[in-house]
Amino acid sequence: AGAFKRNLRSFEYSVRDRLRNLANQMLDSALEIPEEKATAGTGGGTAQIPDSLDMTQIRTMLSKESCDSPRTLVDDGTGVKYPAPVVELRRLAGPSSKKASADFLQPPLFPKALDCTSRLARSCQSFVFEVCYAIPERHLRGISALPVWKQEGSGSGAEEDSYGILPQPFITQVGEHMLALVQALEPFASDKEALGLANEVMDGIREVAFQPWKEFVAAAGCSFSDKDEYDQLNVLMDGKELVRYFLDDSTDGLPALDQEDDEDEEDDPEEKATTAFCNLWLDVVGLAVTGRLLERTMRIPRLGRKGAEHLASDLNYIRNVFTALGVSGHPHPLLGYIAKLVVLDEDTLRSRNRDRQSEDRGPASEVIRRAELRVAYVRSISI
Repeated sequence: AGAFKRNLRSFEYSVRDRLRNLANQMLDSALEIPEEKATAGTGGGTAQIPDSLDMTQIRTMLSKESCDSPRTLVDDGTGVKYPAPVVELRRLAGPSSKKASADFLQPPLFPKALDCTSRLARSCQSFVFEVCYAIPERHLRGISALPVWKQEGSGSGAEEDSYGILPQPFITQVGEHMLALVQALEPFASDKEALGLANEVMDGIREVAFQPWKEFVAAAGCSFSDKDEYDQLNVLMDGKELVRYFLDDSTDGLPALDQEDDEDEEDDPEEKATTAFCNLWLDVVGLAVTGRLLERTMRIPRLGRKGAEHLASDLNYIRNVFTALGVSGHPHPLLGYIAKLVVLDEDTLRSRNRDRQSEDRGPASEVIRRAELRVAYVRSISI
């Protein structure tokens, strides 16, 4: 897909250059064949071809004959009038440099070919994503029905008393997969040429992780309009604007998403490119895992005291895994927030929910409020 897109773009650039040159050559008066030469001959009626013509002149003459009659002059937008075909060729060609052409955002010359290339790129993105995400999806699929969530006891064994509540097998398997994914991705980014082709089709890669977040929003009892869905899902997935909607004004224990790691500017550029490629896929798979885990959490039918402690342990474990990966934007703040909500004191959760009733509600804040109400409901806390 990357090779197709690169070749199509290169071909389009060459066509635009050809159109631009052709428009300039059509204004070259040197290509006009004087009438006396064209009609000279013994009989006075036989046209003579000039002694020599190069390929550029032949193409220009054919273009002039095919599209430059009649000679209609039109304004090119700058107050100067040129023959209509010249103005049209220049419009198609666009600015005179590749960078300017990209900034100008002109319509593509070959929209159908570009659309087919984009669909191929999306198919490739979906295929790679499904391979990377299949194992976490399988482990998270049925966790909402686990009987452990209903436990109410104060402790069930000496092992828990000694070591605290340990994360459950399903979440440790997800975490191990995420850590192993780094080594699985690196070989595909080791070749400079292959990496360049892959980066050609990485635009919009986050969209492949939308579905778990759509289902999380639905599980929380909300919905977005078709018009706003794309933007609102991106707001939720980014997480940067969500902390201000949390019940607890304190952000202790939540990641500072706006902080960027200070990388050594002298690092090898190829190594940076490899790291960026791997982190991009880790970000996408991590977002999908986060969205699915939140969605499954919202679908837990009942949460006992001990079950809530298990859930908090599981959520905090996967947060530690994402922290270890070091990918920007992870762990998502909602993981830590839900982990706090499920073990928050009942009176505190109830009073803060009531205080929130008068707040203005945007789409993102409404999702968080509904998630809070859902947590209270499964914990049998009346609001």
